[in-house]
Amino acid sequence: MGYYVGVEPGVKVYIEDLNPKGNKTIVFLHGWPGDHNLFEYQLDVLPQKGYRCIGIDQRGFGKSDKPFTGYDYNRLSDDVRSVVGALQLKDFTLTGHSTGGAIAIRYMSRHRGYGVSKLALFAAAAPSLIKRPNFPYGLDREIVTNIIN
Repeated sequence: MGYYVGVEPGVKVYIEDLNPKGNKTIVFLHGWPGDHNLFEYQLDVLPQKGYRCIGIDQRGFGKSDKPFTGYDYNRLSDDVRSVVGALQLKDFTLTGHSTGGAIAIRYMSRHRGYGVSKLALFAAAAPSLIKRPNFPYGLDREIVTNIIN
């Protein structure tokens, strides 16, 4: 079942909500430049095992609105918090892949882990997607620039 949640005036994000009556809830945050379909295999199996699975298309991606602003981690984590509030989620597992992992981390710090019982990160783009002097594990800046171009 898919629907939209308003996250700020004039901006809605798309939510794929599978098995709304499931006993345990998992919220999925995709990486750039994907959408909730990044988790298609999990969304096919986990609802059959009793889980409620919520895939959020981050603003700018998938079926969500594509405003010109709001693409920093604070705003993206606030979008997640808006969804959590609208759906009255509590005791859920928050998962994030790539930049979705960085959004999940920011959600945990900015919103003090509101409603989250477990955090699962998959190849999270944190603390940085790009190699830095104090973080040699990311991608070279040129590679990221070429991907963007």
